[in-house]
This record gives sequence, structure tokens and C-alpha cells, in this order.
Amino acid sequence: MAYSLLKSYLNVEEAKEIRKSLLVMALPAIGENVLQMLLGISDTAFLGHYDWRIMTAVGTANQVVFIFQAVLVAISTGSMVLISNSYGAGNRQRVNLIAWHAIYLSVITGLVLSFGSLFSQNLLSLFFPSSDSFMQLNGSNYLRIIMAGFPAMSIMIVLGATLRGVGDTRSPLIVALAANGLNVLLDYAMIFGKFGFPEMGAVGAAFATVISRVVGSIIIIILLFRNGRISISKKPQRFSKWLIKEIFVLGLPASVENFGFSFGVLVFANILFIAGPQAYAAHRIGIQVESLSFMPAWGMGVAVTALVGIYNGGKRRRLSIGVVRQGWFIALGISSIIGMAITLFPDLFISIFTNEATLIEEGRLPVRIIGLFQVVMGTDYAVTGGLRGMGDTAFPMKASLVAMWLIRLPLGYVLVRYLDLGLFGAWIGMMADMAFRTTLKFIRFYSGKWESTADSIQARSN
Repeated sequence: MAYSLLKSYLNVEEAKEIRKSLLVMALPAIGENVLQMLLGISDTAFLGHYDWRIMTAVGTANQVVFIFQAVLVAISTGSMVLISNSYGAGNRQRVNLIAWHAIYLSVITGLVLSFGSLFSQNLLSLFFPSSDSFMQLNGSNYLRIIMAGFPAMSIMIVLGATLRGVGDTRSPLIVALAANGLNVLLDYAMIFGKFGFPEMGAVGAAFATVISRVVGSIIIIILLFRNGRISISKKPQRFSKWLIKEIFVLGLPASVENFGFSFGVLVFANILFIAGPQAYAAHRIGIQVESLSFMPAWGMGVAVTALVGIYNGGKRRRLSIGVVRQGWFIALGISSIIGMAITLFPDLFISIFTNEATLIEEGRLPVRIIGLFQVVMGTDYAVTGGLRGMGDTAFPMKASLVAMWLIRLPLGYVLVRYLDLGLFGAWIGMMADMAFRTTLKFIRFYSGKWESTADSIQARSN
């Protein structure tokens, strides 16, 4: 059966109620993700005014972190989809069981990933020229500390997704607000040597981030146990191999997508180094502007995933489709406004991260391109949220990997290497990737080929 986002499946009152529910869930999610991103962006912004070379090194180090973070995406995505469908089906015992397994997996995975800190220098050496020892040193020092703090990051990411699965987007917002406020204060103090702290540069930025995440992880554990929708038991549940398998079966495609995308971004960085280190620095600034710009669309995607899952678990397919359509409309409206602001005032956004005139000049065009593509990004997040809420996590993975490795990287390489278009050429490849993957997901949703997966998830949730 075909499902068109241009067709209304709801009456006026249903559409109004769903829009209200989406906004209630999305606004805290948007605020949370803005603050979560600021944990990394504040590092970039402060370091951009401290030394643009250190900012570049830290930006690359964070891309390495994103690769390792792929396994957390598997756990958080699988937990969120399962818990939303079970909550929608009214199966509180299963909700409680999933929540406990989210705790187990977040702690175990965080501890395992923290051992990657032993290899930080080797990891960074893959992405910087051997002659650039300054960037290697600062990047590896930053990466070592960040990876040692993986347990706290793991707890925040996985338990945040668990809470969002039952529609509680406010608790993760509270956690992000506390952690981010502390991070900004510590960043300023530890990077520049203020309030009695020594001047530590990249190392200070890393310590500030890890300390903030430790505080955030403590708060989110407390909020999880106090959450009335989950009603998690004080007594730990028995470890279930079949539930672990179910979480990873659903979450693994999202994890592979994240890994393939993050690794592709690092390969893309090497393409940009062909154009020179300043071109790459301008690219990093453009990426930071992009990360701020897509927050509303990302938040709407989270809300769509949760609400679609809840309705699917409750056997209300028509309302699930209506959620995707309404979420898409809202995302388009917000993305259009943000895109217009970025396109008209690129320097305003770039100046958040640097005061270097050459970087502002070089970053102006790609930032304007970001503004023009906001509508595409809004569509991508809304449709991806709908597919994931139905349990179809595999197709977004395939679309993302095909677009990255067959569109962005080859096209970007040709335009930079052979046509000498520099940063502009690389970004043409990146935008072509975004347009292609969004088109594929849109067609997938229309085709209805996700129905069997949605039916299977629905049956297991009751």
C-alpha cells in the first residue's frame, strides 16, 4: 500500500492534537540536542578564539569519537523503538525490562569503549600529515581524555533515548541544561586559565567536557528512577539474552549508518586537506553552523519516532502515518525560517566560532549553501523518524551509506582534486549526498515496504 505525505489521513481535531503532541515532545528534544551539541561546540568556539589549529585538531578528534559512538547509537535506537512500541501497547512490564537492559548496556559499553583512550595518538595520526606534530599532539591529548570519559557519555546517550521512548523529552533537557552550563564555565576557565585554573588549551576543553558529562550521567540516572511513565523497579531485572539481541537487531542498522557516515566524514576531511588546512578549518566551522541549524529538524525527528512507535504499538497505523505528515509540515516551516537567516547573515553564524578574517571569508559560501538546504534536511529527519518509529531502521542505513560512499566522496574528490574548486567543490558533493539520501527515504516511505517490519514490532510489543 502506498502512503503519501501529501495526503491527509486525519480529521481536523486529530491533526491538531498530533501537532500539539509533537511540539510538546519536540521542543524539549530540540533544546536538549542544542545543549548536547554545545558540549562540543563550546569547545570549538572557545578554541577557535584560542588557536584555530587546536580547534581543527579537536574537531577531527571529535569525528573519531563519533565513530566509536556508533555502538551507542545501536543501543539507544533499539531501546527507544522497543520502549515506545511497548509503552503504546500498555505493556509496562516490558517497558521496565527494556529500561533495565538500557542501563546494563550503557555501563558495559561505556567501560569497553573507554579503553580506546590507550590508542588515541595512533588514531589521530591517520588523519593528520606526519609533519604536523602540533595538531597531532593537541588532538591526541584531547581524544585520550574524552575517550576515558566514555562511560558517562554512554549513560547520558542511552538513558536519554530510553526516556524519550515513553515521550519524556523534558528530563533529558534538564540533564543537558545542567551539563552544558557547567561545561561552558569550565571551558572558559580551563582553556584560558581563569578563576585560578592553569591555561590548558585542548586538554582543558577535554577535562571540562568529561566532568560535565559525569555530572549529567548522575542526574539522568536519578531522573530515570523517578520517572512515572517507566516506573522502573528498584530491584535489577535478570539479564535477558533475547532482549539484548532484539535491541541490537533494531539498533544495529542505525549503528552501521552512524559508523559508515562518521568514517566517511573523516575520509572527507582528507579530501579537504588537499585544499589546505585553512579550507579544512573553514569546513569545520561550517559543520558547526550546520549542527546548530538542523537541531529543530532533529528534535522533530525524535518526536516523530517516539509518537509513531507509541501509535504503532497501540495498533493505530492511520495515526502513525498522520504523525509523519504533521511532523514533516512543522519541520519544513521551522527549517525554512532558519535557512533564510543563515543564507542572509552567514557572517553572524561564522563569527560564533572564529574571528579570523580569512576563515570568515572562506566559510561564507558553504554556510550559505547550508541555509539553502535546510528544507531538504527537515524532510530527511521527519521521514527517517517515521521509518525508525515503525521499526524500519535498515533502510535509512542503506540510503545513508550509498549517498556517502557513492555520491559525496567520489564527487567531492573529483571537484577538489581535478577541478580545483576547493571547499566549494567539497560542499557540492556533500549537498548532493543529502539530496540523494532524502529522496530515497521519501520513496521508501511512500512505497509502504516497511509495513511488515512495523507489524512484527507491533506483535512483539503486546
